[in-house]
Amino acid sequence: MRRRRLLAALTLLPASLAGCNGRSAPVTPRPTSEPTIPGPTATPISGTAPLPEPPDSPSKAEALAFVREYERVAARNEIAEYAGDAPARNPEIGEPSAALAVATEAGFYLFGACRASGEYDDRGGYGINRHEVPHFVGRDGTHKVAPWSAVVCESADRPFAADDPAANVVDPDEYYGAELHLFRFDGATHDVRVLVDYLDDGPPQPIFSTTVAASDDAPDPAYEYVLAGLAVRRGTYRVTVDVADAAADDPDATATWTLSDPDAPAWTGLSIFVGDDGRPAIGLPDAEDDSLVPGPSLCATQLRDEG
Repeated sequence: MRRRRLLAALTLLPASLAGCNGRSAPVTPRPTSEPTIPGPTATPISGTAPLPEPPDSPSKAEALAFVREYERVAARNEIAEYAGDAPARNPEIGEPSAALAVATEAGFYLFGACRASGEYDDRGGYGINRHEVPHFVGRDGTHKVAPWSAVVCESADRPFAADDPAANVVDPDEYYGAELHLFRFDGATHDVRVLVDYLDDGPPQPIFSTTVAASDDAPDPAYEYVLAGLAVRRGTYRVTVDVADAAADDPDATATWTLSDPDAPAWTGLSIFVGDDGRPAIGLPDAEDDSLVPGPSLCATQLRDEG
């Protein structure tokens, strides 16, 4: 049996729904960043700045540089927008970062991050923390960003575990299971089939499967779909994603998923991307920085609390 629910619908940032900094239990919400107020010489900002245009035919390095600059400007603009008609005083824009998750023939899927803060007269300080923001930078110069405003959770009743506790990475009764994250760049117009098999004990053993259906009333075209609490057993898994009506000749994607440490990026960071034409891709961000690695999500906590 599986449980599926809309966890939340917000209007701002991945920071509002992502898990805590780090991947150790218990799972708790990651708060937005506390404002760090710089010295009095910082120049106030007001009004939004134009977002950068993607390069025409980017290399990996150019795609990373573009996402970093995009996140810097996007963070700066959010601070300016919060100020309304008044300027944001003593602004601080953090150093933006980006990580590649997977490169395809069509382009690059990446995650970006940047923090920013400012002061607002009698309202005091305000800080935002953009992180784990999914981007697609096309080799043809296209760009899509998915600053998701909703999360849909799906989970098995219990994570896949071995009878021998020594074969498990963690105790499933005390620790959330590993999870996958699905990011839709297709406007939820395709059915996405996800299958997970365990590979280390004889023939492949199916442990989870689901179809994330196309939807005309999805909570947001850029919503994130979390497959939570899938496994705690140590070993190698195979993740297969199939999109039957995907364009061209790429209706499916397969990746190996190794679970050995709940603090490793793979425990929550393996991500599935669906392009606008339905073509799927699977990748793990090339980063140890938690701001660039999805999860741990609130889904594990919410589903556990439901009993």
